[in-house]
Amino acid sequence: MYRYFYYLVFLNMLANIILFAPRVLISHRFEGSTMAMLLSIPIGSTLLIVFVNSIRKFPGLGLPEILKNHMPNWIRIPFIIYFLSIWFVAGMITVISFSEITKKYINPDISSMVIAFAFICIIGLIARLRSDTILYSMEILIIMNVPFVLWVLYKAVTNNSMNYDACMEIVSHVWNVPTWDTFAAGTYIFTGYTNLVIFNRLMGTAKKMPFLWTIPIVGTCVLATSFLIPVGFHGTMNVNAYIYPWISTSDSMRVEFGLVERVLFIFMYLYTNISLAGSFIHWHVCLEFIKELMPRKKDKSYFSWIVIGVMGLTTYLFSYLFNDQTLYQTGVYFLNIRFASEIALVITMFMLARRKKQ
Repeated sequence: MYRYFYYLVFLNMLANIILFAPRVLISHRFEGSTMAMLLSIPIGSTLLIVFVNSIRKFPGLGLPEILKNHMPNWIRIPFIIYFLSIWFVAGMITVISFSEITKKYINPDISSMVIAFAFICIIGLIARLRSDTILYSMEILIIMNVPFVLWVLYKAVTNNSMNYDACMEIVSHVWNVPTWDTFAAGTYIFTGYTNLVIFNRLMGTAKKMPFLWTIPIVGTCVLATSFLIPVGFHGTMNVNAYIYPWISTSDSMRVEFGLVERVLFIFMYLYTNISLAGSFIHWHVCLEFIKELMPRKKDKSYFSWIVIGVMGLTTYLFSYLFNDQTLYQTGVYFLNIRFASEIALVITMFMLARRKKQ
């Protein structure tokens, strides 16, 4: 089951490309983004390694069970409520974002609310399944989509429109002091490991996770391409004019002899699958947290339907409140809060592991 851990991390890295993190880095490209990226790699890798090695001290247990065994209820319950909110908002923002993206770039004649409703139904139906079924579904989506994503990246870096001088111009600002926003965006590519709070239940009994050293290498490549390729295509100044830089970048590429000439449509299909997978994983984790707070209803199937229905309705109602600007600002706030919360989660897990060892 170890491969599913790497799927979780890799899926989050891929989802990072199209949403808010690249735009945050691009908006601060002259104000410390390069330095933030360089520092985000050791910071994010350290958080990942510490968390994974700590939670693996509790083989077969998720975070709710670990907290139940080592914390009083007056700490455990608020802790779980706070983090289930983080996971719910992560899924909600992704659903709303892709509803707007689909309306703008695929079919402007359909209301984004109709699209959001369709996405919510799909994600809700999958999120209530068993954890092992969720992982199997994620594996299928990754195997089906990743080769084509790698092909799109290859087409980008070898494209004649790719201006590497613009990339070098951005890199020359490496000594500028980064901001918290850029740190939060840069470390987001590693955040997939936090899903072990639930999926650690399925990761076997061995206390070590092999090949962790590969994650910083892959993460560095993903972070560099997600930031620099849009700059290379659109220039150091114009790149900040786009709401979704990577979608505009994919629309700048053509497959001359392909069945579908515009890479945009291929890119949108791939990332709709990837983002939906990320959303149903987030909502599944949120659902499992809620089940832990409601032990009497935990085994009743209708309870999962009720929770998913409330999550879906909340997401649908929030869809009315967002436009492109407010959605982006909400995404930035979420990334900032997520980074601080992730640090707190890692420290908590590290302390619990130390207490068990003693």
